[in-house]
Amino acid sequence: MNEHEEKTIDAFIVKEKRRRYKSLLSNSKKRTEALDNLNHLHDLDEKYVIWLKSNAPINLMLRQHESPEQVYVMSDNKGIDGRRMPLDEAIFEAAFSGWGTIISCIPGQLAYYYAEEGIKRGILKRKLNE
Repeated sequence: MNEHEEKTIDAFIVKEKRRRYKSLLSNSKKRTEALDNLNHLHDLDEKYVIWLKSNAPINLMLRQHESPEQVYVMSDNKGIDGRRMPLDEAIFEAAFSGWGTIISCIPGQLAYYYAEEGIKRGILKRKLNE
C-alpha cells in the first residue's frame, strides 16, 4: 500500500472499515476483494462526498479543486489499478471500463469516486487536519 491508498482510506472511508480496507489492499492475494468493493462502495464517509449529476464536468471540477495533472488510480479495472496517470486519461479509463474506481488527486484531500457503470459519481474532498 502506498501513500495515496493509505491517506485515501483514512480520509474517506468510515472509521469502522479503515483497518479492513488497509489490510486487504496491502495483501496481494486479497487486494482483489478490496477493489471489488469499489463497484458499490457503501463505506464512504458521506461528510466528505459531493455527489455529482451524470453530466457534471468532472475534469474541470477536479481542476477547480486544484487537482494535479498526474493522479493515482485504485480500480477494479486491473489495467489501471495502481497506476499513476494523467487526470483526463484516468477519468476516461474509469468510465470506459465501467468498474469501480477511486482516483486520488491529492492524498487524503481530493479524490474522485466512480461506481460500477457510473451509477454513482462523486468528488471526495477533505481539508487537511479535518
